[in-house]
Amino acid sequence: MTFGTIPPIQPMQFGTTKTPATTGNVSNVGLPFSDVLKNAVNTLQQTQAVSAQDSYNLATGNTDNLAQIMVNSAKETAAVQFTTELCTRAVNAYKEIMQMQV
Repeated sequence: MTFGTIPPIQPMQFGTTKTPATTGNVSNVGLPFSDVLKNAVNTLQQTQAVSAQDSYNLATGNTDNLAQIMVNSAKETAAVQFTTELCTRAVNAYKEIMQMQV
């Protein structure tokens, strides 16, 4: 088993400018936190819409693929947990910064 090299840690970017990722294959490297949060909220809204439509189709009997409904439901649960955790950590970081003595 061989391991590749670990890419260097990129500095955090604050603001609205996007910097392209130069190493690694993580898609949000170098994105400002506001963009990461917006993407998480957008993903959450999309998965909730899909899950709501699936629930409606299941209730009315207009579906044949129960497995896909379960997958979409799991995606929605994961998106809710991720977005909630992201917001909680942002609020905690803000509170910690506000408690710093200058």
